[in-house]
Amino acid sequence: MKKPIVIALICHKGGVGKTSSTVGLADALAVNNPGKKVLIVDADEQSNVKTIFAIKMNEAEGGLASVLLDNASPSNVKVNVRPQIDVILSGGRRMREFERTHANTPNAEQMMRLRFENLSDYDFVVIDSPPALSLISSNIVTYADYLVLPSSPDLLSVVGVKNTIYFIESMHEVFKNTKTPVAQILGILTTMYDSRRNVDMSIVDDYERMAGANLTGGGRVFTPIRTDIKVKTAQIKRKLLSEAFPTSKAAEDYRTLANEIVEQIKTRDEAKNSTKDVMPFNRPAANERAPELNA
Repeated sequence: MKKPIVIALICHKGGVGKTSSTVGLADALAVNNPGKKVLIVDADEQSNVKTIFAIKMNEAEGGLASVLLDNASPSNVKVNVRPQIDVILSGGRRMREFERTHANTPNAEQMMRLRFENLSDYDFVVIDSPPALSLISSNIVTYADYLVLPSSPDLLSVVGVKNTIYFIESMHEVFKNTKTPVAQILGILTTMYDSRRNVDMSIVDDYERMAGANLTGGGRVFTPIRTDIKVKTAQIKRKLLSEAFPTSKAAEDYRTLANEIVEQIKTRDEAKNSTKDVMPFNRPAANERAPELNA
């Protein structure tokens, strides 16, 4: 049975472009890989993916919440939105019910992986994660193969990325002596990037220093997604970037990101075949100096 490559976009900070980047990445993976199937899973109760694709709730049949709470099959809650792309919505506020119902359930952080283990119709699964680090976040980290950490170019997003790295590190510690897999960090993705702003360049430089010092769990720094009004315009039109503005800066950047991710995964797979060692985390010191932001 073919297992899809599962990539989650996760960051302990709202407003960093997780949903736009989830959709942009899924679109680019489909464009770069004709004939390949992509599934978008919206794990955020805000259900913004629904708005982007103009999906009606009665089409979604309960979404991810029904998969987790009612043991519904993922195949029964998917919505086809493009020839190569399907979507599973979050289920909205019912996601809170999952948090309440299973807060003390043994192995509750593995439920998503178990519910999706027979999913074989796709080549890629791309997950939009909630901004809070919660039980659903733990489920995402034990289901996904790889993680991309989006960040807008500001100091609070740097803090959010570092908190997310701590969270993933703790998951590795909890499950290091078990057979439960924990996703690997592929890298950090700066969104809404403008090279004319010194602060943006400072943030990317800080991430490069973190990666060089192995403070990102082996993750790299991806080519930033440049700020582009075409992203919002395409969403208003309920179109993907590849449909509305295929030559835009953002469309080009997401295609580059998709290629970088596929190459990074190939590199990781080659490394796995040569060694069983997992890239260790180096925890940044609690008093580590924050990046200096130049106006």
